[in-house]
Amino acid sequence: MTVVTTPRATNKPTEKDAPARRRPPTRFEIRENIPAPGTPEGAYFHYTPAEAAEWLPFGAHKLLKLANAKSIPHVDNGNRIWFSGMNIRAISEQFTVQPFNKAA
Repeated sequence: MTVVTTPRATNKPTEKDAPARRRPPTRFEIRENIPAPGTPEGAYFHYTPAEAAEWLPFGAHKLLKLANAKSIPHVDNGNRIWFSGMNIRAISEQFTVQPFNKAA
């Protein structure tokens, strides 16, 4: 004789069961322990404009204005502007003035 059991009801996952979604940093927030743009792990790390301003001669507002004008390289993810380590290095090279060589 075969015993047939009824299936047990399972609970559907709810929003309470889901892990909390991390809030992305705001454009003027500076996180702790971020890699430097010159390091291998910092080359592809996405920095906020305030974090990028730590290594560039511009403030966060100026970086946002230049990025919106498409004057500097940046990462545009929909409604947020980020700067990768490679972008920061390219901006630094773009605005570097080479010293004048005097004629002998």
